[in-house]
Amino acid sequence: ITMTDYRIQLIKTVEDAVPELRDKIQAGAVDAGTPAPFATFSTPEEKPIRTKNGIVGYDIIFEVAVYDKRVSGAEQLRHKVLAALEGLQIENKRCWYKSYTTDYYPEYDLHSAVLTFRII
Repeated sequence: ITMTDYRIQLIKTVEDAVPELRDKIQAGAVDAGTPAPFATFSTPEEKPIRTKNGIVGYDIIFEVAVYDKRVSGAEQLRHKVLAALEGLQIENKRCWYKSYTTDYYPEYDLHSAVLTFRII
């Protein structure tokens, strides 16, 4: 699994499964003026798997955060992203759902759900 290929595949998978997020998935932080719904993608943990022959792969944890003006909209996006990514095969590894959190940002009137996945 290469460090850039899996990100491209994950974003494409989400955009194909959730058309309302097409061209609305950004890496990391989002501009305050971005209209909802949108999503962000981050990789808080990428640990190399080392052997005597060098690095043979990575243990990867990534997050997809979905945002909408309504709680129900964020929940619908969360369910669609989960259905698209759970069990997704990437080369010889699979993407597995770990957990999610929700939040509300009153200054922007936005609801969010942050889904955490692991590629193992």
